[in-house]
Amino acid sequence: MDKIGKQKYEEMLLKRGFVFPSFELLCDMDPELIERYESLKDYIMGKESEMPEKLRELFISIAIAVRNPSAHNQIKLHLQRAIKLGATYRECLEAFESILAPCGMMVLIAGCEALKEIVDEEKNS
Repeated sequence: MDKIGKQKYEEMLLKRGFVFPSFELLCDMDPELIERYESLKDYIMGKESEMPEKLRELFISIAIAVRNPSAHNQIKLHLQRAIKLGATYRECLEAFESILAPCGMMVLIAGCEALKEIVDEEKNS
């Protein structure tokens, strides 16, 4: 990984607390793409907004679950970030419950499985 790619990787890790393996690959192979993506994401997530960042993270969790209910790790990481930003377990659950009718039971299950793992990890720590 070149210097720019390494810098982008470290920045993402610091901001998010995690870096998906696919993003690590992009940092290595196409750091310019990551730089452009991160700039757009930072603009969207950092601009003045009436929507709290915790809700944005809940929306991201739901969007991931809708597109790919088996993406457990990604759903969990974004739920953890939402919780870190102040979302309660109940808010996380209700976010997934609210999409049951339009998106189906598999999406609710995906969210509940990730949330249960987070709750269980906290109980065991």
